[in-house]
Amino acid sequence: MAVKLSSSILAKLPPKVAGPKYDRAALKAGIVHFGVGNFHRSHQAVYLDDLFNSGVGHDWA
Repeated sequence: MAVKLSSSILAKLPPKVAGPKYDRAALKAGIVHFGVGNFHRSHQAVYLDDLFNSGVGHDWA
């Protein structure tokens, strides 16, 4: 059964599913995405998530 991913479900995910190690509520928007589509935005999200999980770049949100 598919589970819709949301902020409220993150704490309920099994341990084998990686979640953010940073406080998502503490991030503020710092990047504006214009036009090249969801494909680019989704890849950018992966790179930013990796950056935030490493403990740096929280001012880049």
